[in-house]
Amino acid sequence: MRGVKLLALLLTLLSSFAARAEPALHSIAQHKVLKVGMLAGIAPFVVSGADAVELQKLLSSEPPPPPMQKSTDGRTLCGFDVELMTEVARALGARLEITLVDRFDDLLAGLRDGRYDLVASGLTRNLERAKVLAFTDPYFASGLQVLVHDPKRFAVIDQLRRADLHVAFLGGTTAATFAGQELKGAHLRALTGEAALYAAMDDPKIDAVVVDYVTARDAQVRGRVKAALFPVEERRFTTEHFSFAVRQGDADWVAWLNLFLKDEKSSGGFHRLAARYNAWFRTER
Repeated sequence: MRGVKLLALLLTLLSSFAARAEPALHSIAQHKVLKVGMLAGIAPFVVSGADAVELQKLLSSEPPPPPMQKSTDGRTLCGFDVELMTEVARALGARLEITLVDRFDDLLAGLRDGRYDLVASGLTRNLERAKVLAFTDPYFASGLQVLVHDPKRFAVIDQLRRADLHVAFLGGTTAATFAGQELKGAHLRALTGEAALYAAMDDPKIDAVVVDYVTARDAQVRGRVKAALFPVEERRFTTEHFSFAVRQGDADWVAWLNLFLKDEKSSGGFHRLAARYNAWFRTER
């Protein structure tokens, strides 16, 4: 989902702290607090403020609606990851403490400094990040789609590799990497912010938009985009797994979180929770 950051920056943020970090399970047991870092904006995983109110209203027809939580700075937030973390804290017998950050880099710095025991924000695990972070087993699978207004004109992705065509995507994301590699023959337009992305999805002058499946679904569910859009080749071109991220070197903590996910799925609790967000998830969980 979020663009892969430079390895040098990640190493600077994390490597110096990893050797002296206190094991998370020991810290949580001692202080009875589960500290989680989150970045809002990936609906329905973590949203805050007016977006949280909107999400709760959208899901109010199938009670109970998702509960609100408060971050350490008093902001309200809710979403699938928020509910998952509530269950993690309950299983640990700990109080949930969520720190909401405004930049992706702040999540990494929080792990470095021990401000968080884990990060949960619809975070994609990949090989580059795994050099400096530890990831749990995946709990959700997403991927990139190439959406077009005219599926007959663009039935296959090869038809989009032309210099007279305009392809939009969010800059600094996996969508940007994909477009640069797979659609380099087209005129590529990197955008900043979801508002610009939604505008491009409605713009008839934009021939295609490369976007994550979850973001595209959210745009439809929340009515952010009015135009009818169709996935090229009716598929996703990548698979991206969302996982929790923790500091490296804390194998017991990763093992506990993996067992939590396994038990939640075996008991049906995970699927009952995910069913609340079915308009976004469909069969993806």
